[in-house]
Amino acid sequence: MRTPKELAESAIRLPLDVNGNPRYYFPIFVWPSMTDKQRSKAGLVRYRGKQFGAGYVMQSYALEGDIAHALKVIGG
Repeated sequence: MRTPKELAESAIRLPLDVNGNPRYYFPIFVWPSMTDKQRSKAGLVRYRGKQFGAGYVMQSYALEGDIAHALKVIGG
């Protein structure tokens, strides 16, 4: 399993959302398989754009901490 730091380094910064919050894109294969309920609790949303392909978007000001939380939610 990848560490939060490795996942944060592989994230692609997206334009800010309508409220000015930073967003990050992750390819679908970097996350372990999860249910829709786990994904929602982890703060991940499906990427709906066409530029990058299948993946997830996370809104975060402290990316490594939020990734660590998401991994904890998904894993347990």
